[in-house]
Amino acid sequence: MTRQSTNQGSKTRVARHRAKTTAQGSRRVEVTVAARDAGLIKAVGGALRAGGKDAEKVREALTSMLSLEPVRTGSDLVAFLRASPLVGEELMIERDPSPGRHVDLE
Repeated sequence: MTRQSTNQGSKTRVARHRAKTTAQGSRRVEVTVAARDAGLIKAVGGALRAGGKDAEKVREALTSMLSLEPVRTGSDLVAFLRASPLVGEELMIERDPSPGRHVDLE
């Protein structure tokens, strides 16, 4: 087996795994933290992933300490645009057809 085909196989397995976990309701998150906190973040992720009483305790503790804004979604944007006072208006938006200005780059 060549190196390229092995690499392709790994990519396929990773893609399959990520699709499976996404279908199960998980979301991959990447964060950068201080080296000393990496184990803590992994432990928090593991507890949340496992679910149960420990996950609820971790969620409650973190939520009470941090002010979390709700995650914005595409449906939030659609709702915002539908509530716009411009709904139903016929807007004619055109780009300025001028070629711009000459800039000497030398």
